[in-house]
Parts: sequence; structure tokens; C-alpha cells
Amino acid sequence: MIMKSSLLQRGLFATLALIFGAANAQEQPSVPAQDASKEIAPTENPVILTVDGTPIMAEDVREMMMARYGQQLAQMAQQAPEQLAMIQQQVQGVIIQDLVRKTLLLNAAEAEGFKASEEAVNKSLAEIEDRLPEGSSLEEFAASGGVPITRIKKQIQEDTKIRQLVDQVTADVGQPAKAEVKKYYDENPDEFAKQESVAASHILVSTQGINDDTELAAKLESAQNIKKQLDEGATFEELAAQHSDCPSKQNGGSLGDFGRGQMVPEFEKAAFEQEVGKVGDLVKTDFGYHIIKVTQKQESKEMAFVDVQKELTSSLFEQAKAKKVEEYITELEGKAKIEQSGAPEAPKASGKEEIDAAKKG
Repeated sequence: MIMKSSLLQRGLFATLALIFGAANAQEQPSVPAQDASKEIAPTENPVILTVDGTPIMAEDVREMMMARYGQQLAQMAQQAPEQLAMIQQQVQGVIIQDLVRKTLLLNAAEAEGFKASEEAVNKSLAEIEDRLPEGSSLEEFAASGGVPITRIKKQIQEDTKIRQLVDQVTADVGQPAKAEVKKYYDENPDEFAKQESVAASHILVSTQGINDDTELAAKLESAQNIKKQLDEGATFEELAAQHSDCPSKQNGGSLGDFGRGQMVPEFEKAAFEQEVGKVGDLVKTDFGYHIIKVTQKQESKEMAFVDVQKELTSSLFEQAKAKKVEEYITELEGKAKIEQSGAPEAPKASGKEEIDAAKKG
């Protein structure tokens, strides 16, 4: 891992994205990380909480955890297993709170009489299948992750009902006026200054956990051999796929775009100073030896209002709707009875306090 941002920082979602985490996973289908689930998931399925009598099961928490963080947790289990338990606990706390909020919305949607038609469910299933790798079926995809197709259908039904409720709650939220959008633009100039960035790929020969001088020398020799092959005309993407110790090997070593402050200092310095299209010399960091190829550079510049108006208008509109939904959820939390399974009954508290108490318990 090269990025300095933590797992939790990378996993932050806006309110609506948190509510519909499983739906987002459907939009970007990927096979759940089976190895990670073995590390973090017990086999029993107890009730964690009840929300107005509706149970939230351990399996619900595990499924959402794997949908959102399965790949990261699998990597951590391999690279930093000593940190896995702590991160897992933090992630579970976030997920439990999100499941409480989702349950409140689902119960409210069903109380309002919202339905998910079979036609709507089948349409969503077809859209998911269209985004799967060519030749893969939804049944095979679900089976590879150990998730019954009936579970996916149930999730779509629930999300459809909640979306109908959200549409009703936010029906009176209007598009922001141009003057309001321009005011936001003028008052937040830093948000519209496009920072300098590079797009780069790398091949990592990891030295993490190695203290023996002979082994370290062998790693250096391995990195030098890879660099020599590149100098002789070998394809960077092919060697990355074959030899890199970074998960980016699956994408030919590509790390995508990044700005200053996102990578460790030695890596950042080399990437920003390197010429586009050139393969640089070996770069040593705490992670090991890196061979970097910069594929694109973007200079910093200020974006004009006319260039961001449409996107900013849409963003402010979505923020206004999210705020309305947040207020609605807070109202539901204040009325809800949220109980931890097996815990003695406590004096009535606000919804948020009950969630926090249940998580700590």
C-alpha cells in the first residue's frame, strides 16, 4: 500500500451512499473476498440489535462489510494482520450504525405502503448482469461470493422501497438558483483550484517484514533485474502483472491519478519529477523497491465558473436532498426503540445515544 490515507478515510461515504451501500456495490460488481471473510467472519448468526422489533443479524453486518471493504481487509490480512482486529472493530461500528439507519428507512417505507414490483427487481438484476465480465452469469457471480440469488433480490427489493421513500421525503427540494451556485463558487475558491497531479504505474518489490541482509540483497537484485528487462524493451504492464507485490498488479501496475500529499515522500518526489512515458530508476521506500512509470501530468489551474456550473448545481442539489434525508432519519431515530440483544432494558434515550450505547455494549 502506497497511499497515506487510512482504510477508514478511503471508506467514507456521503449520507445517501452509506444508506445504499449495497446498491453501490451492485453498480460496480466485484467478487467478494472469500479469504478475508474467513479471517473476520464467525459461522454463527446471532441478533446484534433490534430496531423497533426488526432484528439486525451478524450476517447482515458481515455481508455489508465484505461488500464495502472485502478487498481492503483481505489485503490487510496478508500485509498487516496485527492491525486487522482493530480495523475490523472500527468498520463494524460504522456498518452497524448504517444498518440501523437503513432499517429505520425500510420500516418507514413499508409503513408508507411502498412496494417493489417484480418487473423493477428483474430490471435491476439485468442491469447488474450487464456489468459483469463477458461470459459470466449473475448466478455464477453470486455463487462465487457465497451469496444466494434470493438474497440479492431481497436487497434490491429493500433498496427500491427506500428509494421511493427518499423520493417522497425530498420531493419539495428544488434545484439551486444560479445566484446561489455562483455564491458557493465565489466563497469556496479552494474547491475549484485543480491541483497538480500525475498518473503513474509502478512495480513494487516488497521488503516489508524482511530484516536479513541476504534476503534484502536478493530483493534489490530482483528489482534491478526487472528494471533491466524494462530497459531492454519488456512491457511494463506485463512485468507488473508477473512480479509486482502491490495489488495494482491486476491493473498493470496502474495507481491512477494522485496529487501531492497522497503518496509517501520518496515515491511522490520521484513521480512528480519524472518525465512522462519514462521508466525511472529504482526508488526505495519503507514498502520496498519501486519502479515507476509516469503516464500523464496535470498542472494546477483554477477552474472557471462556466466549466463547473452544471456539476456544482447538481452537487448542491444532491447535498440539499441528503440534508433533508438526514433530518428525516434523525426524526426516526428519536422515535425508535433500538435494543441490544440480551442487554437489560435501559431508560429511554435519543436514537443516536441508543445506537452509540449499543455499539459500546
